[in-house]
Amino acid sequence: MSTKHLLIIMLVLLFFQIPVFIPNASASSAFTQDMSKIKVHSVAHTVELLEGGLIVINDTLTVSADENVSVNFPIGFPYDYAQYLIDCLAIADNREIPIVLNYGLGVPGFYAVLANLIGAGFKISSTPKNFTVTFIFSGPITAEGDFLTINFTLFPSLAVDVEKCYTTIIFPDSLDFSEASFVCNKTETEKNKNYYHLDPIPLEKFIYSKAKAWMRLKISEFFPYAEIEKLERDIEVDLYGNINVKDTYYIINKGTKTIDHITVFFPKEGYGFKVEDATGIRVSEVSKADLGENRLDIPDAEPNEKSVFSLVYKLNSTLISKNNDEYELNMTMGKITPLLIKKLAISFISPQGISFKPSSRVCSLASIIKRDSSKDSITFIFHNFTIFNEFRAAITYKMNVFWVSYPYTLLALISSAAILLGVFVRKKPSLAPITVPKVVVSPKIFRRFVEGYEERIKIISRIERLEEQARKGRIPRRQYKVRKTMLENKLSSLSKDLADLRETIRRVGPRYADIIRQLEIAEAQLEEAEAGIRRVRSRYRRGEISREAYRRLLEEHERRIDEANLKIEGALLRLREEYS
Repeated sequence: MSTKHLLIIMLVLLFFQIPVFIPNASASSAFTQDMSKIKVHSVAHTVELLEGGLIVINDTLTVSADENVSVNFPIGFPYDYAQYLIDCLAIADNREIPIVLNYGLGVPGFYAVLANLIGAGFKISSTPKNFTVTFIFSGPITAEGDFLTINFTLFPSLAVDVEKCYTTIIFPDSLDFSEASFVCNKTETEKNKNYYHLDPIPLEKFIYSKAKAWMRLKISEFFPYAEIEKLERDIEVDLYGNINVKDTYYIINKGTKTIDHITVFFPKEGYGFKVEDATGIRVSEVSKADLGENRLDIPDAEPNEKSVFSLVYKLNSTLISKNNDEYELNMTMGKITPLLIKKLAISFISPQGISFKPSSRVCSLASIIKRDSSKDSITFIFHNFTIFNEFRAAITYKMNVFWVSYPYTLLALISSAAILLGVFVRKKPSLAPITVPKVVVSPKIFRRFVEGYEERIKIISRIERLEEQARKGRIPRRQYKVRKTMLENKLSSLSKDLADLRETIRRVGPRYADIIRQLEIAEAQLEEAEAGIRRVRSRYRRGEISREAYRRLLEEHERRIDEANLKIEGALLRLREEYS
């Protein structure tokens, strides 16, 4: 190879390497401004590990100048962490500041954003003022056994010196400090969080190696290291103003421990929260205690596996307003969960009889708009949705009066046809009634039976919840046995009393004997359906039936359970009429 050819190759390689060794071209304007006039008195650098594994870094800068200065401010970190950055935002004077991503600091090795203070009307003067830049990282975190190792920046990287930098590291108290690449001088625990503080130090500009840090934490209690691969939220408005919601979660367990619950911020307008598994079978209901603690029990997600489940609930109709013949559904969605949602799809769905009238703004924001003969749908898609994001939408729709009255019209037609048909049907001779000796009883007997029966249902429900807690290891074995024995003894005593009351009511007359008979039939149906579910699940675990057959059989037994419970409630309602 000639010297000329070798020189050409070297020049080409050098040309392709130039972007690595110089800052972004757009960054040059920031350093032509008079940054020397700005004094950075302090930086409060806070690093917080959230449930799920997001690392949030807040940098609050206190700045001033001898004279009024309007300048945009770059702030960043070593470039190694850039691949983990998923979002960034800035705030000053309670207003959001525009951010320019990947701006640079004017020297190689750094990733920086530019806080557009000029565009926000933020002027730096002799009076110290604050502004905050927040970085949200998804990692880097390493999970090994009972330990998590997190990597983060211990200090911010700036183009100017800082008089004092105050660094604080925060993580949940379910994690214990093990070791770190730095020394902490003070620790405290407050509101289920551990706080680790560093000694304040002067900070030189373009800090690089000293900014890199790691901390090793031991999982002492429950900490879900996971992310939500996809969350599909379907919101459907029906003809009667009901708002039905179904959130389908696709959660990935990135840790080494089984995850059986996560934190979810339930909508304050919601009610009737229920959890369903991937097959659509109801798993549990969300209790008031769990609502208050923002706790959602989910089907177990094993390490490095995906779990799919749905949260089904309703929203108050107060979210709907009416203007003439049009309706408007106003939705505001703030934080959903501390976990990172890689993809969020929010769909508004209308049944037949309702047609959406999306505004120009909705059309511009929507990812998918579908219209067909059976329903309309508007879908919004977001990526890397975190607790700092928010979504608002106002969906306008019109209702077809015919479809609202259609079920009642159809019912009236069917009733009329039945009456007309009955005119031509010969009336069958009635059988002589069976005489059953009547027994006069006090209304208190009916009250004692109904209230006792309802108490029996509550005790059975408590035993089921207790067994579920024991199965998931949430309650000590000894405490489980004591509480279960106490509940079973109470149930046994109550069942004896109910058996005596049942026979007393049966002897009152044929009407009450029939009610008791229907109640016993429904109880037998309920017991058979519950046993059927246990058999189906056992067969599915042994691989005797397919997933499709498993789901179909479970749905059939669930339907029978609902029918039996409905009959039981009907029988109790008829008995309740005797004393109410």
